[in-house]
Amino acid sequence: MSDLTPSMSTMTNDTKTALQEASESLSAARAEADRQIEACLAQIAEDLPARAAEAAKRVAVEQPEVTKALGKEGVAEMRSALQTAAEEMGRQFVAAADEIDWPQGTSYSKVDNAKVHSALFKRFYRRTDSLSQVLRTHGYELGQSDPFIPQALYSEGKFTPLATALTALGKASANYQKAKKDYDNAAVDDLWGE
Repeated sequence: MSDLTPSMSTMTNDTKTALQEASESLSAARAEADRQIEACLAQIAEDLPARAAEAAKRVAVEQPEVTKALGKEGVAEMRSALQTAAEEMGRQFVAAADEIDWPQGTSYSKVDNAKVHSALFKRFYRRTDSLSQVLRTHGYELGQSDPFIPQALYSEGKFTPLATALTALGKASANYQKAKKDYDNAAVDDLWGE
């Protein structure tokens, strides 16, 4: 019967190979997730000036007396200031890649676009005041309703490639942890002599 049972060093080599493969898969998944994070944040930065302008126009339409008082030159100056602030906010989104608590999938659950939105929201909620300040400076009353909440600055529908990559990263991480545990157990058994 002992001829049919693989030796512990064979099992250790097998688990070591499995660990190496899992490590390579994890590295590839991490690289893809990093690429998708970078692409997602770059897309947000690119779209942000137009989305901020849309939100500002809604405020301008809701407060026509302020808009009329600004006149054409005042509106143009406000839009220019908003463009500058939105471009800076876009740079902040891109720079925050490592500060965002990105979700990871598991063997049992995947990351969806809502979870990516939630991670972005947590990082940027109440940090878009530079955009709001442009409107306030030009006489608009914003009260409790901030037109520049994070979800107004991006399109959640564009998060699918990132959500997919984060799901794959979570699964690769779980596979790596399992392979590491299997290797460690086999190595200890081999050293123990059983």
